[in-house]
Amino acid sequence: MGSMGSKGSWVWFMVAFLACVMACAPKKTPPTVAATPAPAPTPAPEATTATAADQLPDGAGRQILMSACVACHGLREVTKFRGFYTRPQWRDIVLTMMDYGAPVSEKDAEVLTDYLTANLGKK
Repeated sequence: MGSMGSKGSWVWFMVAFLACVMACAPKKTPPTVAATPAPAPTPAPEATTATAADQLPDGAGRQILMSACVACHGLREVTKFRGFYTRPQWRDIVLTMMDYGAPVSEKDAEVLTDYLTANLGKK
C-alpha cells in the first residue's frame, strides 16, 4: 500500500482525469422554446482563452498545447491546475489524454510535459 501522499495524489489525478473526460464528452442541448434571448454574459478577463494563452510563454510546448489540448478543452481547463501537479503527474495526464486520442507523438509528449511542468507545475 502506498503512502498517504501517493493516495492523495491519485485521488487528485482521478478528479482531474474525470474533469478532462467530462470536458470532452458530447454535450446534449435541451430543446429550445422560442423566447427573447438573454444577453450573453461577458466573461471575466482571466477566464478568456486569449488572456490565459497570453500568460503562457512561446515555445514548442505551447504550440503542442494549443493544437492538441485546446482541441477538446478550453485552455482554462488546463491552466486552472497551475501549481498543482509535479512533472510525473503532468506526464501521466498527457499520456492518458493520448490514450483518449490526443494527437501528440511520443517525442511531443516529452516536450509538452516539460512545458506544462515549467509553466504550470508545482513549485
